[in-house]
Amino acid sequence: MLQGSTQMNITHDTDFEGLDIAMLALMASEDVQDKPVLIDGLQRLRALCTELRPYITAPDDKGRREQLLHAFYHELQFSGDWQNYYAPENCLLDQVLMQRTGLPLTLGIVLMHLAHSIELPVRGVCFPGNFLLLFPESKPVLIDPFTGEEWDYEQQSLMLRATLGDLTRMDSKYTKETDQRQIMSRLLSVIKGCMLQSRCLPEALRCSEVLLAMNPDDPYEIRDRGLVYEQLECPQLAAHDYTYFIEQCPQDPVAAVLKVQLAMLDHDAIIFH
Repeated sequence: MLQGSTQMNITHDTDFEGLDIAMLALMASEDVQDKPVLIDGLQRLRALCTELRPYITAPDDKGRREQLLHAFYHELQFSGDWQNYYAPENCLLDQVLMQRTGLPLTLGIVLMHLAHSIELPVRGVCFPGNFLLLFPESKPVLIDPFTGEEWDYEQQSLMLRATLGDLTRMDSKYTKETDQRQIMSRLLSVIKGCMLQSRCLPEALRCSEVLLAMNPDDPYEIRDRGLVYEQLECPQLAAHDYTYFIEQCPQDPVAAVLKVQLAMLDHDAIIFH
């Protein structure tokens, strides 16, 4: 039996551009875990800003960026978690703030919050296969928050081809800043993937629910929710979501696969009853 979740923080009407990105990420963490983490997370962010301030003395943006990155990975001791990359704690911002390790996206969100606290302009970029930070200086700089290293054209091109195929060519559209609604959609999708890999199915289901609260009736997210329902052994709910996807996207190649899956679910339901 699935338990009903409390009212969600993140909805279609959330002011994504008006709220701080780290606060949004903490709101999402609270929704996914269905427990209060927002207040403690905000306190940790305030403490980090206080801890950072003595290390920022440069008068210009380039100098402040360099000091921020050095302090983040050395004095504040944040790092990318290579060994347990897809562990759930690396994608939940409250956990990232406690352990000071994370994924490119969650580390990038912390860096964006810290940059804003020192009045350093920065934007997030949902690059294919990675999340980057764009510092709009006289010559714009792209930083990989997982390592703190600057990404040049060659590194961007390599990641692009690895993610989208060898025939893909670099285009300025891939390095344009991403709005915060899109960043949150990617964060929730990353959390969902990590939860599924770790078999944390109730949390994965809540990710789907939050994504659907942001974008109601999205057939692809409803399809994904059906996959989670099936793993949770809720065949009727899974069948409902699969049917919706098939009706909305009949030409999608996955629709044919889901028709077979739907027949199996109906068969299993008959046997069960």
